[in-house]
Amino acid sequence: MKAVLCAATALIVVTTTPVLGAESVSLVGTWVGNRQRIAKDEGKREGLATLVITEQQNGTFAGRLKRSNPTGDEEEPLWGAYTPGARLIMGSDEEGTYIFGLIDRNTLDYCYSETGSKPRSVCARLVRQP
Repeated sequence: MKAVLCAATALIVVTTTPVLGAESVSLVGTWVGNRQRIAKDEGKREGLATLVITEQQNGTFAGRLKRSNPTGDEEEPLWGAYTPGARLIMGSDEEGTYIFGLIDRNTLDYCYSETGSKPRSVCARLVRQP
């Protein structure tokens, strides 16, 4: 019984401990990857996404996201916040909401959503550039 209790305690500690410590999380930098988007009016679209996080303080960050499209590039500022260890990361721009997942120190997933009369959803895996 004691062995089962110790094993259960170890499992709880392993599964609830953040992958990265709060003090070691840095999102600042340039992250690049291919994105997949679907929109009500414009259908499917793919392209390059470049996320540049320019500042980070405590549990907040700010930057911009550049998207390459057949009709030209678009760039918008964004603002975000995260919990200790960056286990939960949220962001927003003037039109929608981002959800981020820090896979490791140099890999960041994101999904973005806009609602309203022209809804759209986008997801991408981004890699930090050296």
